[in-house]
Amino acid sequence: MAITKVSNDLLATPATSYDDSGVQDDIAILGFKVASNGSLAKYNLVDQTIDDFIDSSGIDTSTSSDARRMSGGYYKGSVSGNGTGGTITSYSAGGVTYKVHTLADGDSFVAPASGTIDFLIVGGGAGGWYGGGGAGGVVYGSSQSITAASYSATVGSGGSSTNNGNDSTWNSFTAKGGGAGGNYTSGAITATTGGSGGGGGMGNPIGGIGGGTNQDTYSGTTNVTGYGTDNSGYRGGGYTPPNDDGAQGGAGAGGTVEWVPASHSAGEYNWDSKAGGGGGGVGKEFDITGTATYYGGGGGGARGDNSVGGVGGLGGGGQGGITSAAAGTAGTAGLGGGGGGGQAGTGGAGGSGTVIIRYIENDFVTTAQADMTLVSASTTSTSTPTTGDIVMTVFAGIGSFSKNVDIKAYISRDNGSNWTQATLVNEGSTGSHTILSAHNVDISSQPSGTSLRYKVTTHNQSASKETRVYAISLGWS
Repeated sequence: MAITKVSNDLLATPATSYDDSGVQDDIAILGFKVASNGSLAKYNLVDQTIDDFIDSSGIDTSTSSDARRMSGGYYKGSVSGNGTGGTITSYSAGGVTYKVHTLADGDSFVAPASGTIDFLIVGGGAGGWYGGGGAGGVVYGSSQSITAASYSATVGSGGSSTNNGNDSTWNSFTAKGGGAGGNYTSGAITATTGGSGGGGGMGNPIGGIGGGTNQDTYSGTTNVTGYGTDNSGYRGGGYTPPNDDGAQGGAGAGGTVEWVPASHSAGEYNWDSKAGGGGGGVGKEFDITGTATYYGGGGGGARGDNSVGGVGGLGGGGQGGITSAAAGTAGTAGLGGGGGGGQAGTGGAGGSGTVIIRYIENDFVTTAQADMTLVSASTTSTSTPTTGDIVMTVFAGIGSFSKNVDIKAYISRDNGSNWTQATLVNEGSTGSHTILSAHNVDISSQPSGTSLRYKVTTHNQSASKETRVYAISLGWS
């Protein structure tokens, strides 16, 4: 058998090192697709973090600037801001921060540019009499487009005892005030009618007639709904010696009265047993301030003989009088609750209404295309890395972009105190998006650290150039 001699030169030739840059790109792109298909937020692999911008949780908004996350799941540069006016609070939910403006009577909400808002308007609750006061009407609008302007508010005050509540208005929408409760009709032949929305009074021989929450439906306006139906209240308790039935509660924004005394149907008045006052109608629940809250609860009706006053409806309704001479309690201010009825006819006052505006923080775009700085939240490495890798998908929304000119990338291992620029190369495309990457970026000259961040900046943005970033992967070793 012939033996082939192997050259010592061949034996001495070292093996060529394997370039895994393509594999890293593939892993990053696969991660982007998994994140997108699974609606995942930023998540971490071993020595790698991937963010498909399903939400903003992977971005450090405190160190980023003019970076706006768009509904299509990408970031672009734009100058944006918030409105002014009223009492301003904020809260976060689902990775999104909301601004909330609560307007007092005479306040204005000022939008600095076009934007999208949600709003809630509540009318003032009515005062009780014997019957509970009707709640203020409620109008809710979602995803409403507004332009740069000042929008003044009128916030309806609650009605005093026996008086209707006052309307609240904002941006051409009106939430009507509730109707006062019905009166005691001693010796009367006909009923005493409460305001539209008020609970029926108790009386001899017939109780007052109550209405429903006094509010239009706005059925013809997109994404705007009014809550409450006129004339849905019940007649108050009648009087058949020696019994004295309770008065009805005021209707709530939910459009119903929760309880009719004894076992009799709505509209009956010659009841034959003693019963307490009717409970106020329930309001409507909204989560526009970060806390789910009921608005527009009806006031409870006054007690009958030797019984209890009706409870106020959810949404700030006042309690009906609980003793033979007790006044009803007032409806809650800011919720439009109806006042409770008083057994001696001294009903509680209605609660004032409110106007609330909500929108996503920095939703008002004043400059559509601008340069941005997008900085990630930090991710901790298990050891001090010496090299970094970054992969991103980019799209030209308007015009075109040049890598390392119109878009640049940086890596930090010391939590953003120092940055090393990565030289981006074009690795092809995935669908309509361009893949830009940089591998084995030397970060060893930075101070030692294990808090990894990336920074992406865009430049030369204008009406003819808009560069969008859809996903970013940061790796290290």
